[in-house]
Amino acid sequence: MDHPCFDEKAHFSVGRIHLQVAPKCNIKCRYCEAGICSDLRGVPGATSEIMPTSEVVSTVKNAIKAEPRNKIVAVAGPGDPLANDQTFETLALIKHHFPQLKTCLCTNGLLLPEKIHQLSGLDYITVTFNAVTSKTAKKIYRYITLDGKKSADLGVLLRNQRLGVRLANERGITVKINTVLIPRINEHEIEKIARWASSYAYIMNVMPLIPRGEFKGKKRPSWAQMDRARLAVSKHMRLFTCCKQCRADAIGVPGEVEYQKDKIYSSEMDFRYRPIPL
Repeated sequence: MDHPCFDEKAHFSVGRIHLQVAPKCNIKCRYCEAGICSDLRGVPGATSEIMPTSEVVSTVKNAIKAEPRNKIVAVAGPGDPLANDQTFETLALIKHHFPQLKTCLCTNGLLLPEKIHQLSGLDYITVTFNAVTSKTAKKIYRYITLDGKKSADLGVLLRNQRLGVRLANERGITVKINTVLIPRINEHEIEKIARWASSYAYIMNVMPLIPRGEFKGKKRPSWAQMDRARLAVSKHMRLFTCCKQCRADAIGVPGEVEYQKDKIYSSEMDFRYRPIPL
């Protein structure tokens, strides 16, 4: 595996280029504050600016020139890539101008069944999958947006995620499942997600909640909670433990990128590199 977010060895030797071309999102997550961020916080959804697709080719050229180990080009936000036409234009530009590079995107999966036919040639996909029941999903998401209309029917999201992951797997796209561990909300469903995902995904990544948005006052998971969740996943499938919960505009080899610790997390605990006993 040559993707630094799918393989822990590649994490320290292969670089990725995140292109922040997708500003719109179709889900309101209670823990999310995606948008323009002028400081160095290494949090998902943060970006210094929205990149126009006219800058995609030059940005990738410069990134490869600066670091030849950059082998993966991804669209990871700051919104949901599948909710933005710019994503598909960007992927087409990459495949045309840089056929030697692998392509990737990160999505909540709501539009994956609908858009899967537009992802021909995509190499990797990460789907954020935080719940298996609508009851739990309602505690994590305020609403979804489909066809321009807001809806509180989270069952649609869960069905589309499952179908989209299966379709991506059938098309030969390597799938990773991202799950945000939210104490007292979805802890009891982590192993259920892994059990289901093991049939369709290559690897799963359990990430600690970063208290933001409506969940700003919540506590981050403890070491014990993270260990229990990761061990539960490891019973069923591969486990990724090096995730840095990167920004939407991150570029470089993840294992070599250093951020100021106080600008990553509100607490002093760092869940990225602690050895997990398997």
